[in-house]
Amino acid sequence: MVRAGLAARLAGNRADLWIPGAASALAYLAWLPLLAVVAGPPRTSDFAFVGAGLFSSSAYPWNVLLLAAAATLLVLVAFLIAALGEAALLRGLRHDGGGGSLTHDTGVIFTVLLVAALPAAIAVAILVAATVAIAPGEFGAPDLGGPLLARILGPLAPFVLFLAATILLGQAVGAAAIRRAVGTGSQRIAEALRDGVRDVLRRPTRRLGLALTGTLAELLAVGLAFALLRILWEPVAEDLAAGWLLSPATLSLLVGFVAVWLALLLIAGALHAWVSTWWSAELAPGPAEVPPQSGGADAADR
Repeated sequence: MVRAGLAARLAGNRADLWIPGAASALAYLAWLPLLAVVAGPPRTSDFAFVGAGLFSSSAYPWNVLLLAAAATLLVLVAFLIAALGEAALLRGLRHDGGGGSLTHDTGVIFTVLLVAALPAAIAVAILVAATVAIAPGEFGAPDLGGPLLARILGPLAPFVLFLAATILLGQAVGAAAIRRAVGTGSQRIAEALRDGVRDVLRRPTRRLGLALTGTLAELLAVGLAFALLRILWEPVAEDLAAGWLLSPATLSLLVGFVAVWLALLLIAGALHAWVSTWWSAELAPGPAEVPPQSGGADAADR
Protein backbone atom coordinates (compact mmCIF):
# COMPACT_ATOMS: atom_id res chain seq x y z
CA MET A 1 0.00 0.00 0.00
CA VAL A 2 2.98 2.31 0.56
CA ARG A 3 4.04 1.70 -3.03
CA ALA A 4 0.47 2.33 -4.20
CA GLY A 5 0.39 5.68 -2.39
CA LEU A 6 3.76 6.74 -3.78
CA ALA A 7 2.71 5.72 -7.27
CA ALA A 8 -0.55 7.66 -6.93
CA ARG A 9 1.28 10.83 -5.90
CA LEU A 10 3.74 10.51 -8.75
CA ALA A 11 1.05 9.80 -11.36
CA GLY A 12 -1.02 12.69 -10.05
CA ASN A 13 1.92 15.09 -10.35
CA ARG A 14 2.94 13.93 -13.83
CA ALA A 15 0.23 15.05 -16.23
CA ASP A 16 2.53 14.17 -19.13
CA LEU A 17 1.94 10.51 -18.28
CA TRP A 18 -1.83 10.77 -18.62
CA ILE A 19 -1.95 10.96 -22.44
CA PRO A 20 0.07 7.75 -23.06
CA GLY A 21 -1.90 6.21 -20.22
CA ALA A 22 -5.11 7.26 -21.99
CA ALA A 23 -3.92 5.53 -25.18
CA SER A 24 -3.40 2.28 -23.28
CA ALA A 25 -6.71 2.69 -21.44
CA LEU A 26 -8.53 3.37 -24.71
CA ALA A 27 -7.16 0.16 -26.20
CA TYR A 28 -8.25 -1.74 -23.09
CA LEU A 29 -11.66 -0.69 -21.69
CA ALA A 30 -12.06 3.08 -21.99
CA TRP A 31 -13.87 2.76 -25.33
CA LEU A 32 -16.63 0.63 -23.83
CA PRO A 33 -18.71 3.34 -22.06
CA LEU A 34 -18.94 5.48 -25.20
CA LEU A 35 -19.97 2.57 -27.39
CA ALA A 36 -22.45 1.21 -24.85
CA VAL A 37 -24.09 4.60 -24.38
CA VAL A 38 -24.26 5.76 -28.00
CA ALA A 39 -25.03 2.40 -29.62
CA GLY A 40 -26.97 1.09 -26.64
CA PRO A 41 -26.35 -2.16 -24.76
CA PRO A 42 -27.25 -5.27 -26.77
CA ARG A 43 -30.51 -6.99 -25.94
CA THR A 44 -31.15 -10.70 -25.73
CA SER A 45 -33.20 -10.48 -28.92
CA ASP A 46 -30.18 -8.97 -30.69
CA PHE A 47 -28.04 -11.96 -29.72
CA ALA A 48 -30.78 -14.31 -30.84
CA PHE A 49 -31.19 -12.53 -34.19
CA VAL A 50 -27.43 -12.41 -34.89
CA GLY A 51 -26.90 -16.00 -33.79
CA ALA A 52 -29.78 -17.31 -35.85
CA GLY A 53 -28.60 -15.35 -38.87
CA LEU A 54 -25.06 -16.67 -38.61
CA PHE A 55 -25.93 -20.33 -38.15
CA SER A 56 -28.75 -20.39 -40.72
CA SER A 57 -26.77 -18.58 -43.41
CA SER A 58 -25.61 -20.48 -46.48
CA ALA A 59 -22.15 -18.98 -45.89
CA TYR A 60 -21.77 -20.77 -42.55
CA PRO A 61 -19.09 -21.45 -41.25
CA TRP A 62 -17.16 -19.02 -43.49
CA ASN A 63 -19.11 -16.04 -42.18
CA VAL A 64 -18.11 -16.95 -38.64
CA LEU A 65 -14.47 -17.35 -39.69
CA LEU A 66 -14.57 -13.95 -41.42
CA LEU A 67 -15.96 -12.32 -38.29
CA ALA A 68 -13.28 -14.05 -36.21
CA ALA A 69 -10.56 -12.79 -38.57
CA ALA A 70 -11.89 -9.23 -38.38
CA ALA A 71 -12.07 -9.44 -34.58
CA THR A 72 -8.50 -10.77 -34.46
CA LEU A 73 -7.25 -7.87 -36.59
CA LEU A 74 -9.07 -5.39 -34.37
CA VAL A 75 -7.51 -6.97 -31.26
CA LEU A 76 -4.03 -6.76 -32.80
CA VAL A 77 -4.52 -3.05 -33.52
CA ALA A 78 -5.66 -2.56 -29.92
CA PHE A 79 -2.56 -4.38 -28.68
CA LEU A 80 -0.35 -2.15 -30.82
CA ILE A 81 -1.98 1.02 -29.45
CA ALA A 82 -1.65 -0.32 -25.91
CA ALA A 83 2.03 -1.14 -26.52
CA LEU A 84 2.70 2.35 -27.87
CA GLY A 85 1.04 3.98 -24.87
CA GLU A 86 2.86 1.74 -22.39
CA ALA A 87 6.21 2.35 -24.09
CA ALA A 88 5.72 6.12 -23.94
CA LEU A 89 4.59 5.89 -20.31
CA LEU A 90 7.57 3.80 -19.20
CA ARG A 91 9.99 6.07 -21.07
CA GLY A 92 8.45 8.99 -19.18
CA LEU A 93 9.02 7.17 -15.90
CA ARG A 94 12.68 6.44 -16.62
CA HIS A 95 14.97 9.25 -15.54
CA ASP A 96 18.18 8.00 -17.18
CA GLY A 97 17.01 7.98 -20.79
CA GLY A 98 18.36 4.45 -21.21
CA GLY A 99 16.98 1.80 -23.46
CA GLY A 100 16.08 1.82 -27.13
CA SER A 101 13.93 4.14 -29.18
CA LEU A 102 10.19 4.49 -28.78
CA THR A 103 9.68 2.33 -31.87
CA HIS A 104 11.94 -0.39 -30.46
CA ASP A 105 10.23 -0.32 -27.06
CA THR A 106 6.81 -0.43 -28.71
CA GLY A 107 7.78 -3.50 -30.74
CA VAL A 108 9.21 -5.26 -27.69
CA ILE A 109 6.16 -4.50 -25.54
CA PHE A 110 3.81 -5.52 -28.36
CA THR A 111 5.55 -8.90 -28.59
CA VAL A 112 5.48 -9.39 -24.83
CA LEU A 113 1.80 -8.49 -24.68
CA LEU A 114 0.94 -10.98 -27.40
CA VAL A 115 2.83 -13.81 -25.71
CA ALA A 116 1.42 -12.95 -22.29
CA ALA A 117 -2.08 -12.91 -23.76
CA LEU A 118 -1.79 -16.42 -25.24
CA PRO A 119 -3.44 -18.12 -22.21
CA ALA A 120 -6.33 -15.65 -22.42
CA ALA A 121 -6.58 -16.25 -26.19
CA ILE A 122 -6.83 -19.99 -25.56
CA ALA A 123 -9.47 -19.34 -22.90
CA VAL A 124 -11.42 -17.19 -25.38
CA ALA A 125 -11.25 -19.95 -27.99
CA ILE A 126 -12.56 -22.46 -25.44
CA LEU A 127 -15.33 -20.05 -24.43
CA VAL A 128 -16.33 -19.49 -28.06
CA ALA A 129 -16.36 -23.23 -28.71
CA ALA A 130 -18.51 -23.81 -25.63
CA THR A 131 -20.86 -21.02 -26.72
CA VAL A 132 -21.19 -22.52 -30.19
CA ALA A 133 -22.02 -25.87 -28.60
CA ILE A 134 -24.57 -24.48 -26.12
CA ALA A 135 -26.22 -21.48 -27.78
CA PRO A 136 -27.89 -23.09 -30.82
CA GLY A 137 -29.78 -25.54 -28.63
CA GLU A 138 -30.97 -22.77 -26.33
CA PHE A 139 -32.19 -20.65 -29.24
CA GLY A 140 -34.64 -23.34 -30.28
CA ALA A 141 -35.51 -24.66 -26.82
CA PRO A 142 -38.79 -23.69 -25.15
CA ASP A 143 -38.46 -20.93 -22.56
CA LEU A 144 -38.75 -23.16 -19.50
CA GLY A 145 -35.61 -22.28 -17.59
CA GLY A 146 -35.62 -18.49 -17.41
CA PRO A 147 -34.36 -15.80 -19.79
CA LEU A 148 -32.40 -16.90 -22.83
CA LEU A 149 -29.23 -15.04 -21.85
CA ALA A 150 -29.26 -16.58 -18.37
CA ARG A 151 -29.74 -20.07 -19.80
CA ILE A 152 -26.73 -19.56 -22.05
CA LEU A 153 -24.47 -17.92 -19.48
CA GLY A 154 -25.21 -20.46 -16.74
CA PRO A 155 -23.31 -23.39 -18.30
CA LEU A 156 -20.62 -20.94 -19.49
CA ALA A 157 -19.79 -19.65 -15.99
CA PRO A 158 -16.76 -21.97 -15.47
CA PHE A 159 -15.33 -20.93 -18.83
CA VAL A 160 -15.82 -17.23 -17.98
CA LEU A 161 -14.04 -17.70 -14.64
CA PHE A 162 -11.19 -19.49 -16.42
CA LEU A 163 -10.93 -16.57 -18.85
CA ALA A 164 -10.79 -14.07 -15.98
CA ALA A 165 -8.02 -16.08 -14.30
CA THR A 166 -5.95 -16.20 -17.50
CA ILE A 167 -6.38 -12.45 -18.00
CA LEU A 168 -5.04 -11.72 -14.51
CA LEU A 169 -2.17 -14.17 -15.03
CA GLY A 170 -1.30 -12.59 -18.36
CA GLN A 171 -1.34 -9.11 -16.84
CA ALA A 172 1.00 -10.15 -14.03
CA VAL A 173 3.44 -11.98 -16.29
CA GLY A 174 3.29 -9.25 -18.94
CA ALA A 175 3.93 -6.45 -16.44
CA ALA A 176 6.93 -8.27 -15.00
CA ALA A 177 8.33 -9.16 -18.42
CA ILE A 178 7.84 -5.71 -19.97
CA ARG A 179 9.90 -4.00 -17.27
CA ARG A 180 12.70 -6.50 -17.82
CA ALA A 181 12.62 -6.22 -21.61
CA VAL A 182 12.86 -2.42 -21.98
CA GLY A 183 15.07 0.23 -20.42
CA THR A 184 18.66 0.14 -19.24
CA GLY A 185 20.06 -3.37 -18.93
CA SER A 186 17.10 -4.86 -20.77
CA GLN A 187 16.89 -8.60 -21.29
CA ARG A 188 15.98 -10.55 -24.37
CA ILE A 189 12.25 -11.05 -24.78
CA ALA A 190 12.43 -14.79 -24.09
CA GLU A 191 14.53 -14.23 -20.94
CA ALA A 192 12.22 -11.46 -19.76
CA LEU A 193 9.16 -13.67 -20.19
CA ARG A 194 10.85 -16.56 -18.40
CA ASP A 195 11.87 -14.35 -15.47
CA GLY A 196 8.39 -12.80 -15.46
CA VAL A 197 6.81 -16.22 -15.04
CA ARG A 198 9.28 -17.05 -12.26
CA ASP A 199 8.51 -13.77 -10.53
CA VAL A 200 4.78 -14.51 -10.53
CA LEU A 201 5.38 -18.05 -9.29
CA ARG A 202 7.55 -16.75 -6.43
CA ARG A 203 5.04 -14.09 -5.36
CA PRO A 204 1.66 -15.16 -6.74
CA THR A 205 -0.44 -13.40 -4.11
CA ARG A 206 1.25 -10.03 -4.50
CA ARG A 207 1.41 -10.09 -8.29
CA LEU A 208 -2.06 -11.48 -8.97
CA GLY A 209 -3.46 -9.27 -6.20
CA LEU A 210 -2.02 -6.18 -7.89
CA ALA A 211 -3.41 -7.31 -11.25
CA LEU A 212 -6.83 -7.85 -9.67
CA THR A 213 -6.73 -4.47 -7.91
CA GLY A 214 -5.81 -2.64 -11.10
CA THR A 215 -8.50 -4.45 -13.07
CA LEU A 216 -11.19 -3.72 -10.49
CA ALA A 217 -10.17 -0.05 -10.38
CA GLU A 218 -10.45 0.24 -14.15
CA LEU A 219 -13.78 -1.61 -14.18
CA LEU A 220 -15.08 0.80 -11.52
CA ALA A 221 -13.94 3.74 -13.63
CA VAL A 222 -15.69 2.24 -16.66
CA GLY A 223 -18.92 1.85 -14.67
CA LEU A 224 -18.83 5.44 -13.40
CA ALA A 225 -18.05 6.76 -16.88
CA PHE A 226 -20.96 4.77 -18.33
CA ALA A 227 -23.36 6.15 -15.70
CA LEU A 228 -22.29 9.76 -16.34
CA LEU A 229 -22.29 9.49 -20.12
CA ARG A 230 -25.70 7.83 -20.08
CA ILE A 231 -27.17 10.79 -18.18
CA LEU A 232 -25.60 13.27 -20.59
CA TRP A 233 -26.65 11.32 -23.68
CA GLU A 234 -30.38 11.18 -22.89
CA PRO A 235 -31.25 14.74 -24.01
CA VAL A 236 -29.00 14.35 -27.05
CA ALA A 237 -30.75 11.13 -28.03
CA GLU A 238 -34.15 12.77 -27.65
CA ASP A 239 -33.13 15.66 -29.91
CA LEU A 240 -31.66 13.30 -32.50
CA ALA A 241 -34.85 11.20 -32.50
CA ALA A 242 -36.84 14.39 -33.11
CA GLY A 243 -34.64 15.30 -36.09
CA TRP A 244 -32.96 18.31 -34.46
CA LEU A 245 -29.37 17.32 -35.26
CA LEU A 246 -28.41 20.72 -36.75
CA SER A 247 -30.09 22.84 -34.11
CA PRO A 248 -27.72 24.99 -31.99
CA ALA A 249 -28.95 23.41 -28.77
CA THR A 250 -28.30 19.87 -30.00
CA LEU A 251 -24.88 20.76 -31.37
CA SER A 252 -23.97 22.35 -28.04
CA LEU A 253 -25.06 19.22 -26.21
CA LEU A 254 -23.01 17.06 -28.58
CA VAL A 255 -19.91 19.20 -28.09
CA GLY A 256 -20.36 19.04 -24.32
CA PHE A 257 -20.87 15.28 -24.45
CA VAL A 258 -17.67 14.76 -26.44
CA ALA A 259 -15.75 17.09 -24.11
CA VAL A 260 -16.91 15.15 -21.06
CA TRP A 261 -15.93 11.86 -22.69
CA LEU A 262 -12.46 13.21 -23.49
CA ALA A 263 -12.10 14.36 -19.89
CA LEU A 264 -13.15 10.91 -18.68
CA LEU A 265 -10.63 9.37 -21.07
CA LEU A 266 -7.89 11.56 -19.57
CA ILE A 267 -8.95 10.45 -16.09
CA ALA A 268 -8.73 6.85 -17.27
CA GLY A 269 -5.23 7.67 -18.53
CA ALA A 270 -4.25 8.99 -15.11
CA LEU A 271 -5.63 5.83 -13.52
CA HIS A 272 -3.66 3.64 -15.91
CA ALA A 273 -0.53 5.71 -15.24
CA TRP A 274 -1.03 5.05 -11.52
CA VAL A 275 -1.37 1.29 -12.05
CA SER A 276 1.66 1.17 -14.35
CA THR A 277 3.74 3.20 -11.92
CA TRP A 278 2.64 0.91 -9.10
CA TRP A 279 3.82 -2.09 -11.13
CA SER A 280 7.19 -0.40 -11.70
CA ALA A 281 7.53 0.28 -7.99
CA GLU A 282 6.51 -3.25 -7.06
CA LEU A 283 8.92 -4.83 -9.54
CA ALA A 284 11.85 -2.52 -8.82
CA PRO A 285 14.92 -4.55 -7.78
CA GLY A 286 15.91 -2.09 -5.07
CA PRO A 287 14.02 -0.69 -2.08
CA ALA A 288 10.30 -0.08 -2.27
CA GLU A 289 10.45 3.18 -4.18
CA VAL A 290 8.76 4.65 -7.18
CA PRO A 291 11.26 5.15 -10.01
CA PRO A 292 13.08 8.46 -9.35
CA GLN A 293 12.08 11.46 -11.40
CA SER A 294 13.47 14.91 -11.91
CA GLY A 295 11.93 17.73 -9.94
CA GLY A 296 12.17 18.88 -6.34
CA ALA A 297 8.51 18.28 -5.53
CA ASP A 298 8.64 14.65 -6.55
CA ALA A 299 11.90 14.11 -4.69
CA ALA A 300 10.41 15.68 -1.59
CA ASP A 301 7.38 13.39 -1.84
CA ARG A 302 9.64 10.35 -2.00
